[in-house]
Amino acid sequence: MSRKETIIATILLVIFGTGMHFVHHFPWFNHFWGYIFPVTESVMAHMKMNFYPMLLLALYLVISRRNIEEFGAPILAGLAIMPCVVAAFYSYWIFVRHEILPVDIVIYTSSVILSVQWAKHWRNNLKIRKLWPLWIAVAVITIVVTGILTYHYPDWIIFADK
Repeated sequence: MSRKETIIATILLVIFGTGMHFVHHFPWFNHFWGYIFPVTESVMAHMKMNFYPMLLLALYLVISRRNIEEFGAPILAGLAIMPCVVAAFYSYWIFVRHEILPVDIVIYTSSVILSVQWAKHWRNNLKIRKLWPLWIAVAVITIVVTGILTYHYPDWIIFADK
């Protein structure tokens, strides 16, 4: 990806991910959409807000480059950022014991920027490129698991509504 394309993609993905956070307020929102979009103010919801934009980036790269091997790097980056999001949120939460919106925004925006940079870096890795069927399977599993955990989550802090 060129520098310009990377910047535009990053901005659009931050906007899309942020927009995902507010979809549950729309009148047409129903149970089905809840499997895709966040419905609580939890760390798990923020992880979904990172993964789905990276899934869109993967689909964009596959379609625009006409190469299925482009699918892996954004998916891997979206998965790799998830534990970073958890660590970042709980690192500050341990000290202040409540949500600070500006800090949440910085963490989210930084995580998307980092994900896009990782995807850009990993795009040329031949091992990642050749394992595209694995990345498709991993993406489908991630979609199913995060969707189910939206409504049927265990009583763990990561899934708790803040």
